[in-house]
Amino acid sequence: MAIPTSAGRDGELAFTVTRNGAPIGSQIYRFDRHGRRVVVDVHTDIDFRLLSLPIYRFRHESHEVWEGDRLIRMVSNTDDNGDPVSLDVWADGPVLKVGSASGQLAVDPKAVPASLWNQVVVQRHELLDPVDGTVMKTKVAFLGEEPLSIDGRTVQTRKYRLSGDYSRDLWYDARNGSLVRVQFKGPDGSELAYVLKNSTFD
Repeated sequence: MAIPTSAGRDGELAFTVTRNGAPIGSQIYRFDRHGRRVVVDVHTDIDFRLLSLPIYRFRHESHEVWEGDRLIRMVSNTDDNGDPVSLDVWADGPVLKVGSASGQLAVDPKAVPASLWNQVVVQRHELLDPVDGTVMKTKVAFLGEEPLSIDGRTVQTRKYRLSGDYSRDLWYDARNGSLVRVQFKGPDGSELAYVLKNSTFD
């Protein structure tokens, strides 16, 4: 599977991040296509408060460059509740090099970041944590097609479940491969979801 048709032209996917159904932030993907090369900028901003008291703040920005279905460059900067984290990933011949605070690591060139917008994640069994570069081994199950209500309209989707080091339920638009929903359990048992609110690929 190459870059999905959702990235066949410039555009944007915007998600609302929810905790137990209540909004706590946003995640936005912006796409810029140049032939087989696709540049993706990801912006995540989560601000969870309880009775107006700040509980958890997460800000993340990453810049991905893809050639076909291979990641060739990624730079990310994250503020994880006050802890700054930087990551640098680049293709170096037959491997991907991952540079982080833990040092430098060479990984399988087919490893892709768990930014999830690209359906290729359901064909790979090694994902890179886009925050710190940890290599996560996953199993993938296809759970069938499922209609979802997105902003008042019904979208037919394909649902997948990732398990192992990284657990997520993922829904992709059956028409164009766009990510439309992500759902998983938080460390405290809460239900977290990324729900599509706007797409320029419709």
